[in-house]
Amino acid sequence: MQKAKDAGVTIMVHAENADLIDVLQKECVEQGNVEPYYHAVSRPPMVETEATERAINIARLMDAPLYVVHVSTKGAVDAIKRAQDEGIPVYGETCTHYLTLDKENLAKPNFQGAKYVCSPALREQDDIDYLWASIKNGWLNAISSDHCGFNWAEQKHMGKDDFRNIPNGAPGLENRLGVLWTAGVETGKITRSQLVDLFATKPAKINGLGDKKGHLGIGYDADIVIYNPKVKSIISNETSLQGVDYNSYEGFEQIGRPEKVFLRGQLVVDEGKYIGEKGQGEFVPGKPYGLCYDGIKK
Repeated sequence: MQKAKDAGVTIMVHAENADLIDVLQKECVEQGNVEPYYHAVSRPPMVETEATERAINIARLMDAPLYVVHVSTKGAVDAIKRAQDEGIPVYGETCTHYLTLDKENLAKPNFQGAKYVCSPALREQDDIDYLWASIKNGWLNAISSDHCGFNWAEQKHMGKDDFRNIPNGAPGLENRLGVLWTAGVETGKITRSQLVDLFATKPAKINGLGDKKGHLGIGYDADIVIYNPKVKSIISNETSLQGVDYNSYEGFEQIGRPEKVFLRGQLVVDEGKYIGEKGQGEFVPGKPYGLCYDGIKK
């Protein structure tokens, strides 16, 4: 953190206590509990809360900013909020799946639960409700997908006899906007403006891209999404573009779709279909001293 602060780099922490998890995993396996559901049992909220508090304490000591990624539980949010109330530059994000899926998905029969093995683990409805409230109140600053696509038929089955060997991660990048609009805006949990801020503006600023991305204005890249809220569809892996053999949101009703997408002013999606060309993308390097450094003496 000291060296990162000197360079203006934002430290992003996956906050879980690995030692506690190791102990709990061994206990589960010794008791013959090897199914995917025990991934969540062996990674209870406390292991995330403890690690979040520890990371914040280190940031406090180093007088450095901290960004806690994929926050999933009430305890971690409360730790972040306390730090913010103290004036410590601690930021946090959550992910689409932590706002819509709970740990009972891990109990699906015939090893289907392995599709939902990600870290931190999926939580209870109380945590889901608290995350939505935290977003609305500004305690969490961004919503990501934490996209990590493994094929279920082969890769996830590496843990068929021991949940510890199931690759952790799930696809979700493609569905982030539609799920957030459906579960957030359409239900009144967040406003349209909040969605834009959480989905685009804050992530761009946090990652040092705030002078080109995440905002519509003179001098910015003309990256524009025109979202049609009147179209309804059912999310299915058959129509997904993620290149993985399952979709975490299979069967979910989605309200709306990206009707048109402009990349630096060029139309790349029309009527919901990609019409761009390979090679149109550009690598945009992030700049040091992003949003998390606001107010910190450089």
